[in-house]
Amino acid sequence: MKLLRMVRYMILLPLLLLTLAFTPKTADTATAVLTGRNVFVLDDALVMGQGITADGEYYYTSGSIAALKLTALAKFTFDGMAFVQSNVGALPRSLLDRGFEHIGGISVYNGLIYAAIEGKADGRDIAAVAAFSCDTLELAGEVYDLPYEQYEDGIPWLAVDGETGLLYASKWSHAPEVYVYDISAGMALVRVIPVANGELDRIQGGEFYDGTLYLSRDNKEGETKQVLAFDPVDGEISVYAERYVGDAQRIEAEGLTVYPAPDGSFLHVLDYNKRVGVFVHHYLPIR
Repeated sequence: MKLLRMVRYMILLPLLLLTLAFTPKTADTATAVLTGRNVFVLDDALVMGQGITADGEYYYTSGSIAALKLTALAKFTFDGMAFVQSNVGALPRSLLDRGFEHIGGISVYNGLIYAAIEGKADGRDIAAVAAFSCDTLELAGEVYDLPYEQYEDGIPWLAVDGETGLLYASKWSHAPEVYVYDISAGMALVRVIPVANGELDRIQGGEFYDGTLYLSRDNKEGETKQVLAFDPVDGEISVYAERYVGDAQRIEAEGLTVYPAPDGSFLHVLDYNKRVGVFVHHYLPIR
């Protein structure tokens, strides 16, 4: 085992160095201080290229390669992001046969990882929410189908408010409203929140903290990516932080999680450079 770890390290080290060399540099901005980052390549990148969430003990991540119908969930320590376990092939055959092939944003609540899953059936996009065990990373609950009329271009993100047990989600592009579901009532739709001052577009991940919903936006222009703040009471959105990534077209912003870490960071965001690997960037917002 020691020899295998050494061989793996010898393979990974040059790839990690190349990944750092060929990725645009990240830096502090007026609204966010970069406190650190973790870099992942090869099979590690596979299991974490889409979503991220945290419960203070672990980070949980999701990954998908839709063309291969490959899906994955993984668990890493919250302190240092050391790999703990993964489940490659997280979507079971029953869901693959229905056309589901992608796990997007995730959010942890009450021992379960709630995941936004997508696919195609009968020539159109399909969307659902699935629950997986934090312990085993296996499907552990109901799968809740969502109506095409509200999610005609899929469900890229979701977030659970841990204080209320309500789950929030929207469609992918130009969403004028956010849908709210009660987990304890079988994912019943309990509220529709109009976005009061615009729309949600290209949102890749979300997480609640202290009553505010934070959203990772994959804007394609410029050299920064945005983290938005959404007020679930009045539907107002604002730019909470901008993150310098060097080239917004080369770097795809994916999921984010919000949890205070020992280094002072608060926002933890997945960024995907499809040429080389996955980064988790940690930020302390400046307010």
